[in-house]
Amino acid sequence: EGSQLAKGRFRDLTCTEEGERILEHMFHINNDSDVDQTIIRGSIIALQSLLILGTQVGVKGSPEQQKYYVSHLSSTTTTNNEHNDDTTNSPDINSTWNQQSSRQLKHKVDITAGMQLLANIKRKRSAQSAADLLVELGAWTKHEDLALLRSGFPVRFSHEEGGAATTAEASTRDPDAMLGLRRDLRELKAYTIDDELTTDIDDGISIETITGVDGSERKRIWIHIADADRWSPRNSDIFQAAQKRATSVYLPTGAVPMFPPHFTSEVMSLTSNCDSYALSLAVELNDDGSIDVESLQITPSLINVNYRLSYNEVDEMFDHGLAYFEEWELGALLAEANKRRTFRIANGSTEGFVPKPIPQNEVRVVPDETAEDQLDISIKVAVTHNAGFNQSSVVTDDRNPSKAEEHAAPLSSAFLLVTEMMILAGEAMGKLGDVLPLDDDDDESEISKDGGALLKNHLHLPYRTQAKADFAQRNQEFRTLESLKNDGDGYCHAWYARRFFNPVKITPDLQHHAGLGLDCYVQWTSPIRRFGDLQVHAAVKRCLRKKRLNTLIQGGQAIPSSLLASDLGCPVPTAVEDSKDAAGKYTEYLTNDGGDGEQEDKIDYKKGIGFIQAARNVQRKSKEYWIFEYLRRKKESDTTEVAFEALVLGCVDPRRFQYAIYVHELGLEHRYLSEMGSLKIGETIWLKVASTSPRQGLLTFGLAKR
Repeated sequence: EGSQLAKGRFRDLTCTEEGERILEHMFHINNDSDVDQTIIRGSIIALQSLLILGTQVGVKGSPEQQKYYVSHLSSTTTTNNEHNDDTTNSPDINSTWNQQSSRQLKHKVDITAGMQLLANIKRKRSAQSAADLLVELGAWTKHEDLALLRSGFPVRFSHEEGGAATTAEASTRDPDAMLGLRRDLRELKAYTIDDELTTDIDDGISIETITGVDGSERKRIWIHIADADRWSPRNSDIFQAAQKRATSVYLPTGAVPMFPPHFTSEVMSLTSNCDSYALSLAVELNDDGSIDVESLQITPSLINVNYRLSYNEVDEMFDHGLAYFEEWELGALLAEANKRRTFRIANGSTEGFVPKPIPQNEVRVVPDETAEDQLDISIKVAVTHNAGFNQSSVVTDDRNPSKAEEHAAPLSSAFLLVTEMMILAGEAMGKLGDVLPLDDDDDESEISKDGGALLKNHLHLPYRTQAKADFAQRNQEFRTLESLKNDGDGYCHAWYARRFFNPVKITPDLQHHAGLGLDCYVQWTSPIRRFGDLQVHAAVKRCLRKKRLNTLIQGGQAIPSSLLASDLGCPVPTAVEDSKDAAGKYTEYLTNDGGDGEQEDKIDYKKGIGFIQAARNVQRKSKEYWIFEYLRRKKESDTTEVAFEALVLGCVDPRRFQYAIYVHELGLEHRYLSEMGSLKIGETIWLKVASTSPRQGLLTFGLAKR
């Protein structure tokens, strides 16, 4: 009975299934034992509280800041307690336990019982003591990701969610095929370009040459995005599983995906050499790189990816000329990408404003029996994918490399190609309002004698907007910025420029995105990884389906009976059998709307925004932990000081001589309290690792002997 009471009560309170099993097994009581159920229940609550207490190790900031970090969990507690006015109470031990219950515990951060438990067993009453005890018990690993546990993200998929994925995989239902919307594009040569280790491949690209009636030629770009909506239709169980997570979380130890891993890699992804479902967008560019709005097309499709390539493989194809002959499509796509980059820079994009962004690091942790704790940590420094300059490794000036080039990977043509194609897709989606019908009911009086009007068809999109920097009001700061262009390989300029960036906002209205240099932008190219993108797919496909239904109604044709209201976002009209005219066409259509008129199911693009913001914090904290752990290991294993060359980016606090520094070899930006007093912006100094505590999030540098 103790095991039954404990079953599932520690879900998402430990990162591993083994840890959850160990915690549950603690309540496995022999049948001969006579233990009061009240004691078992109280013990479960105390252990849950201990787990919450342990997650608080390294948490910094004021109580208000700490509340902010878990504020995204507040809405989930309301859902879990919809019949209880007091949503601040902890879940009842007799109630059904689920992921929402775990989130509620994390939102309240009730550590009272955990503190008492530590006192009872004569342990120090602290978060670190709780974490140490849980590691000793085997419930947590030494490197348990506490930021992930605090966040409320489900760390594993439940048995029910796995079953939902299996059901979805077996489904042959395709509303777009029913309506004749899914287009066969398998004749196009399609490429996917991703990191070598990527398994959830959600975007592909093609290009074709179109010959006009006058013999002129133009290039038509196709951008194919995995049709995740085909496999996770709205209101399905697997859709609900994705909605709980809102985004995939990418950590040095691996991904915490939005969909079950097998489902994304084997079912949803654009896998090479097999038929895949996609939502494909066609676009042609004007000579200046702007979009020819009249060329826009979007359609559910069936594609067959010819080549699954990595960024490095594509760069080699460019370097060796293969991309301009046998695979000329890649060269043509790069030419279009360069045209787009030039167009956006001319319109004030960040790439022109910050031509040399600071290289970022990529941290990976993989099992290795020979390494400490059987985990190997590697750090790779690479120029951001959206860098302003672009060159392949073959044209890097090896005669006089900068400090950055000694450690950062060369800029990549493949990165530029993919980046520009995805940004192009976002702008094109924003402009689709000029192509897709906003309202098709102009001729409704001709359709039916007794109502039966055409379906109202509005495409609502979440436009991402960013206001332009106001340099006029910050003239002194702007002059300082301009003076830094040549300092520190341009990185001091890039660091200082951040203060001018306005936050990105989401609005229902089409507005300018200054950072991208575009009139409009909608994010939709990663529906496997971002719930918001999946929502956009549903909105666009509903619009296309309603347009097709209106065409059927105008033609007096039957409506497929297997369509659902969730496919359209509104009740499905049906033809009245007795309304056929002499030509056999229907003249009347009825909608089962309960007598309230058409009821539109509007898509709420705000769903999951809090979890997306929380994901950024989890990813940042996890990366920070493993970089600090990497440095701790080096410091403990090296007999000499662990020193790195660092660039002084700028002064943060002149009174304390606190500076922002960039450590080239680590791709790390950090704070440094100068022991030499004032430092010159852009100068290079050698610093040693003075101390580091990964769990507490602490790293200090001191002046090296060099």
